[in-house]
Amino acid sequence: MTEQIAKTELLRRMQDGYEQFTALLATLSEEQLTTPHVNGKWSIKDNIAHLSAWQKRVIAVLAAIHNKETTLPNPTPGLSEDEINELYYQANKERSLSDIQNEFATVYQQIKGAVELLSEEELNMPLPQWKDQPVWPNIAGNTFEHYQEHTQIIQNWLASQQV
Repeated sequence: MTEQIAKTELLRRMQDGYEQFTALLATLSEEQLTTPHVNGKWSIKDNIAHLSAWQKRVIAVLAAIHNKETTLPNPTPGLSEDEINELYYQANKERSLSDIQNEFATVYQQIKGAVELLSEEELNMPLPQWKDQPVWPNIAGNTFEHYQEHTQIIQNWLASQQV
C-alpha cells in the first residue's frame, strides 16, 4: 500500500518544487526559453505549457473529488501519454512565452488551492479508477516530481549548450 501523506507536507513539497523550478526559469533568457529541441522538438516554453496542461487535468480531478462526484474527468479517453503530450504540444506551441509563463503561475495557484480544499482523508483515499492508488501521488507526479523531471531535462540541455 502507498504511504500516507499529511496535507501540510504535500503543500510544502509542492511549494518547494515550484519555487526551485521557477528560480531556474528566472535565470534563463527569452532566447533560451524559446529555443526548440530542448527535448525532442520542444522548447523550454513548451515544457512549461506541458506542465500546466497536466496540472489542469489534476485540478479537474480534485474538483470532482471535492464535489463528491463518482466519475472522474478524463478529457482524453483512449489516448496514450505520448498522444496526450503531442495534443498539448500542438495546442500550445504557437502561444507567446508570456502567456505560457502567466498561465503556469496561475495554474500553480489553482492546483495549490484545489489541494487546500481537500481533507487529508481525501488526499490519502484509494481511488478505484486508479487501481486503488490514493489521490496524492497523482498530485505529486504532476507538481513537484514533474517539475524535477523537467528541471533535469532543462539542465541537461543547458549543459549540452556549454560544449
